[in-house]
Amino acid sequence: MNLKLPDLVTKSVFDVVKENFHRVKLKTYAQRMIYCGEHAVSKEEIMKQIQKSVNYANTGYVDVPLGGLLLVYDSYFVHIIEGSEDTIHRQLRFLFNIEVYWIAKMKRLDKEMAEAARKAAEEALAEGDITVMPDEEEFIVFKGERVLLKRLKILMVYHCITTRIFEGWQSITAHPPALIGKLDVYATIDVHMEQLNICLQKLFKLCKLIEEDKNLTFEGLSANDPKMEALPEVALLDYLLTSKFILDLRNTAALHRRVDDYAFYFELVWPLQTHYTPRHLYKLKLDDSFVEPLPVMWWEKKEEEEGEDKEEKGSSESD
Repeated sequence: MNLKLPDLVTKSVFDVVKENFHRVKLKTYAQRMIYCGEHAVSKEEIMKQIQKSVNYANTGYVDVPLGGLLLVYDSYFVHIIEGSEDTIHRQLRFLFNIEVYWIAKMKRLDKEMAEAARKAAEEALAEGDITVMPDEEEFIVFKGERVLLKRLKILMVYHCITTRIFEGWQSITAHPPALIGKLDVYATIDVHMEQLNICLQKLFKLCKLIEEDKNLTFEGLSANDPKMEALPEVALLDYLLTSKFILDLRNTAALHRRVDDYAFYFELVWPLQTHYTPRHLYKLKLDDSFVEPLPVMWWEKKEEEEGEDKEEKGSSESD
């Protein structure tokens, strides 16, 4: 009687990963990034520009479409964004490029408005409506430097998330409550990380509220409303933006897909410091005996040979 072994179902690691991606409706590993910043425009303008960068990033081929939440205050904002690593960094590049174009556009509009005001003043002076030509400063529409985004800090990055919180992208505005007490910017790193954890906990509460109510709004809520606890305070965001222990978003985004050239020590410093350092300084002393942990380098051998030649020459001359 011949016995036949049952067919075993064999799966590779790649098959398991593909099956898990299919279950969570993903094509590749997803990532969640949370960053905050300070803006210098109106709420509607900053929402418009960030939404434009998200739409640009979602155009064309996208393995994991971007989704998330943008929380906007009068001068600050927090952006929770989900997608693949490549798509998220693409959104950041679009945002920084939009900032450059926006500044150039506003400067051009300011110049055109100043020229129109100057031309109107010249016509009024020629018709006799005014007797004195206004100063050049009177034609400047916007006094100062045009800035869209000021400080930007990356709060947290979650790699290989199993489930997404947001399927689409949306933005909301709010007026957060005031922070009771003062925060020490010069405190230790433990204090900074504790405040960062408090901010993240508030944002997670906000995400849960968004999951329960897609049309959530904070307009018209009193300061005692429990929903206001999900909003990070302005002083807390300013504290995190000032913290030296939290990475800058621009510098972090610039490191993506860039590999720096490695520079050896002897290419940066020459001559080497061992030329002018006492030789016994790098030797280990054990039981009144010196141990050479490193081999003798070629320049040390050369120095010893030159020293011996000088000694021999000096002794021969004395003889």
